[in-house]
Amino acid sequence: MSKWTTGDWVQAYTDDGALVHGYLIAASAPIQTALLQVTHSDNRELMGKEIAVSDRGMKKLSDTPRRSEQELLSLIDLALEMRDEAWFTELTNELRNGSKHARRRSDGQTPRHVNRLGSSDVR
Repeated sequence: MSKWTTGDWVQAYTDDGALVHGYLIAASAPIQTALLQVTHSDNRELMGKEIAVSDRGMKKLSDTPRRSEQELLSLIDLALEMRDEAWFTELTNELRNGSKHARRRSDGQTPRHVNRLGSSDVR
C-alpha cells in the first residue's frame, strides 16, 4: 500500500527547485510522480495550478494546521461577535495550549490577551 493517498496535504519541490504546498489530486501505488494542486509556493506563478512532482523528497503535512497566535486572536474576536461560546472555548483552549512558548512579561506573568475592541471581558 502506498503511503500517499488522494487528498493528502504535502510539501514538495519542483524540478526547478520551487517549494510547493498543496494536496494530491492523484496518487497510486507504486508512485514515483504525483499530481499536486498547488495552494502555496515561493514561485507565485505555480499557485493555483496542477503540477506533477516527484515523490522523492515529498513530505506529508499535518491535516490540522497550526494557527499563529494572531490568527487565534482574530478567530476569538469573531467567535465573540457571533456569540458562539463553544467555538470561543475551543479557540481559547487552543491558544492556552499553544502559548507554552509565549513570551513572558518582565514581571513573570503571561501577557493578558485583549481583543481588538480593547476589552478582555467575555459576556
